Amino acid sequence: MSQYNYKSKVFISAALLFILFGGIIYFVQRASEREVKTKALVSYLEQTADCVNSYLADYEANPQNQGRDSLSAFSNWPDQDALGHFLSYLPDNLRFTIINLKGDVYFDNVTQGAIPENHLSRVELQQANLNGTGTSKRYSETLGEDFYYFAKQYRDQGCYIRVAIPYHIDYVNYFRSNHFFLLLIVAIFSLALLAVVFFTDQFSRSVRKLHDFVAKAQAGEEYESVTFPKSEIGELGDQLKKIFKMLEESNTRYEIEREKLIQHFASSDAGISFFSAESQFIYANSHFIQNLNTLVDTPTFIIDERILDYPELYQVKTLLADQEAHPGATPRSTRYIIDKDGSHLEVRAQLFPDNSFEIVLTNVTKKENDRRLKHDMTNSIAHELRTPVTCARGYLETILNQPLPEEKQRYFIERTYNQMIRLSQLISDVSMITKLEEASDLYTLQELTPHSIVEEVKAALEIKLQKAQMTICNRIPEQTTVQANHSLLYAVFANLTENSIRYAGTGTTIEIDQTMQDERYYYFTFADNGPGIPESESLAKIFDRFYRIDEGRSREMGGSGLGLSIVRNAIRFHGGEISAKNRPTGGLEFFFSLAKSLPNKTAREH
Repeated sequence: MSQYNYKSKVFISAALLFILFGGIIYFVQRASEREVKTKALVSYLEQTADCVNSYLADYEANPQNQGRDSLSAFSNWPDQDALGHFLSYLPDNLRFTIINLKGDVYFDNVTQGAIPENHLSRVELQQANLNGTGTSKRYSETLGEDFYYFAKQYRDQGCYIRVAIPYHIDYVNYFRSNHFFLLLIVAIFSLALLAVVFFTDQFSRSVRKLHDFVAKAQAGEEYESVTFPKSEIGELGDQLKKIFKMLEESNTRYEIEREKLIQHFASSDAGISFFSAESQFIYANSHFIQNLNTLVDTPTFIIDERILDYPELYQVKTLLADQEAHPGATPRSTRYIIDKDGSHLEVRAQLFPDNSFEIVLTNVTKKENDRRLKHDMTNSIAHELRTPVTCARGYLETILNQPLPEEKQRYFIERTYNQMIRLSQLISDVSMITKLEEASDLYTLQELTPHSIVEEVKAALEIKLQKAQMTICNRIPEQTTVQANHSLLYAVFANLTENSIRYAGTGTTIEIDQTMQDERYYYFTFADNGPGIPESESLAKIFDRFYRIDEGRSREMGGSGLGLSIVRNAIRFHGGEISAKNRPTGGLEFFFSLAKSLPNKTAREH
């Protein structure tokens, strides 16, 4: 149908649909008529068979026929007393046959007597033997036409009664009686076809208008004068005019945006360069030149296709060669990292659909160091988690597998409980330090007084302080306020206090003081008069994750090894720094600062 226009295609399609639907209606109605008439025919034949059976029953009940078998009357045809009046009431084209249960024919009204052939193999008799009734349609050699046979079994008479009638269903009369329905269908489809033609014509005009507009726009001709009808297509055409107008305006801004993109590349931390499909240099930013000189042994400031000869870019050259030799069968990108004099540089090459390509050189030294740090931290966490879990498992296995006195069981249960407390604290500390390093922006800020935070810590740790016979001297002025996160500032003073409880010894004193301030910071000290840290240990290491001065003693005291690391990260979150030193008079002293305000963070009330 490609040689026809849109309107003709729609008209032909609608006409074909009408013909198809009309044919479906014709055949459905024909099948429906056949079914209805066949059911009516079966009902009629069954009624006739019942009439014959009723006659046989009445014949035997007549006192005059006592001792006479009704079936014998039919087998000794003609017997006018038995059949004369009965046969006169039957239609001329009706055939009935009386058959005993063995299949022998007693009587057939067409042959005027018995038939020597056994009929038990007939389909209708087989169905009647199984179901009580049976039907079949077949050609009669005797009469030379199709007959519809109905057989019914009457066990009280000991016979089958089969009734047959010529099989012919007249469809013409049926459709003639339903001509109004057919005319209605034709009328509806005709109106629908006219509506299709009308709306198709309107649609075709709109499409032609739209086609003219697109052709003028593509040719660069004036298209503002093109008007569209008031329809959905017309609305679409108006929208397309607006889009074309926007495209024209976009083209005028293209060079400006291109310049912006180049400036963006220039300010990007990644070194970016572009090459044509023929490996001709197009563009490179300054970071590319810088990273390239870090990567290669021979400094260069000239960027062209010769840079692909550097051994460090051999994989990029191989990618291009493979793509040229086997287009479409090889990967279109490569990515790898080169370690060079302590620096880690990522080399990434990407082929574009037109076979032009880019080379990106990125310094990932910090990223690699962070990855290795996370790897080391993961291993440390696994090691730290293994110890309390193993201990708790050992205590529980002892309780389960060995009969122990109640005091011993209580001892092991308490030890298990302590390990679970240690495990819970470790998980909490790991969660806090991870959140500080990777999602610190989730912490909200508010105006807080460090003095009140210290008092909260004193109240929370009162039992531990009393057990260790320790006192806290809070000398921070009550009017000192900072913009801080409550949970993190609490963690600073709580972890420093618990560190002193574990290691400073019994009967010591903790002194917390604000030493000075300037325009940006408050400066604080946190000191105890305990033994301090052995000279053999590095004071800088105490803030590292899982660092312990005395491994065995620290585990026994229940520390996670993350407390001081949390303190350092929390203080850095608040814009400060922390350090530690041994006091000349004995004990350990921490120096830390807190910013008065954090301009880069949004303060919000809880």
